Amino acid sequence: MNSQFDTDAGTHPFRSNIEEFPTAPNEKNWEWTYLVRKCRNLELEESYDLYMRRLRIGYLSIFIFIELLVSLTHALLLFTSSDMTYAYIDMGAYVVTGLIMWLILSINFRNELISKHTWIVYASSWLAVSVMVLMDIGLNIYHATSNNDILNPIYDAYTLYAIYMFMPIPYILQPFILGIAVTICYIINYSFVITSKEENQIQMHSILNEAIYLICVNCLGIFFRLMRDIALRTTFLDRRQYVEENLLLRYARDQERSLLLSILPAQIADRLQEDVRNRIERSKQQHQQRTGFQQSIHNNNHALKRWRQPDHGTLFIEPHKDVTVLYADVVNYTHLTTTLDVKKLVEALHDLFVRFDIASEEYNVMRIKFLGDCYYCVAGLASPNEDHAKCCVDLGLRMIKDIRDVREKRHLNIDMRIGVHSGDVLSGVIGAAKWQFDIWSKDVDIANRLEATGATGRVHVSQQTLGLLDGEYFFEDGTEKAREDPVLQKHNIRTFLIKSLRL
Repeated sequence: MNSQFDTDAGTHPFRSNIEEFPTAPNEKNWEWTYLVRKCRNLELEESYDLYMRRLRIGYLSIFIFIELLVSLTHALLLFTSSDMTYAYIDMGAYVVTGLIMWLILSINFRNELISKHTWIVYASSWLAVSVMVLMDIGLNIYHATSNNDILNPIYDAYTLYAIYMFMPIPYILQPFILGIAVTICYIINYSFVITSKEENQIQMHSILNEAIYLICVNCLGIFFRLMRDIALRTTFLDRRQYVEENLLLRYARDQERSLLLSILPAQIADRLQEDVRNRIERSKQQHQQRTGFQQSIHNNNHALKRWRQPDHGTLFIEPHKDVTVLYADVVNYTHLTTTLDVKKLVEALHDLFVRFDIASEEYNVMRIKFLGDCYYCVAGLASPNEDHAKCCVDLGLRMIKDIRDVREKRHLNIDMRIGVHSGDVLSGVIGAAKWQFDIWSKDVDIANRLEATGATGRVHVSQQTLGLLDGEYFFEDGTEKAREDPVLQKHNIRTFLIKSLRL
């Protein structure tokens, strides 16, 4: 079972990557190492990095706004201070620091520059954090030595959270190193500030408390980074799978439509598809009105059988006027079946009919089906065509040339006999368990009789078809067999043999 599944999965251009990793339990889908390995095995790490780069730019935009807002708010609060001399110094420091950080970090918005020089991301982040820490510690030391009562909060936790949440540094190691460096700076600053205020035993306890607090903030930052990366990788992989499955569905629909149109005209194909959709919708509505698990399974199986075949009372028939039917038969085929190896015979027929199909598309003629060694097609049916008669005659002449090429290539004694007639037909799908597209009318029978009574290596046409050719071909009277054929006599059909195209 597994080998068969793997083989089937590998046959489709989109399905192989989707099924490379089978559905895992929910717990494993949230393991960071599993998600990283999955991205690498699917060769998506580079795409994920580009995706994260865009997201980090968005986070950085938010941080710049928050930083400018915090700096402005702090500067406004300083107006409540009783000592405006120190307040002006602090306000200037916060405003200038905010502007400097904005100038440093704004370089990350230049995508082309960052793509060429990735070190700029690390350098700008380290420099911006250094400016923020130096300003904060500098003001803290300044106020500690000047003994004033100016509002002087310490932004240690704020700085660490900014590193882990907003700085554009990728991955976890670099933010962790930067966070540890900032933590050491604040611990040294705290040690200096409290040295002159508390006793030695109290100092050690205070420094230890501050160190534990900042270490916990770093741990929270690492945890946030890790969980965010897990969430984003999961979202990225889910979105990618959704896109691939959507492409797979579109590809399957296009293939289904192409296959259907290679068999049926567009009008019949549209009616068939619409009928299937209506029956599916009716079945769904019936399922919604019923309850019970076993009953639903029974209904689904019954509905599936109905979808596979049309309603016995539905006929998909379309009338078509002004079309031309061509019958082509391989001469000496019966003798070949008794003298030629089966494989060689099938290969020769395949080579021949492939050439005919290519020529049919070139001349805008729709092939109906094969009848053994008989090639059966019609022009002007799939879409109206004023030159339907000329298309069939040109196709007939091309068939004669193609079969002679195959005869020389494979050293076979074969030739073509072709009959062409113009008139009206009915086309449609018949059958229940297995659909079959075909055309019917007396004009189809006449075309068949023209082929049967024709001459080897010649295109045998009726007077109706000849009248639509506008004198573009040389011709001569039809065969003696045609004049004696009862079907052709019944319908008063006069026949002609096309000699060649007038130059």
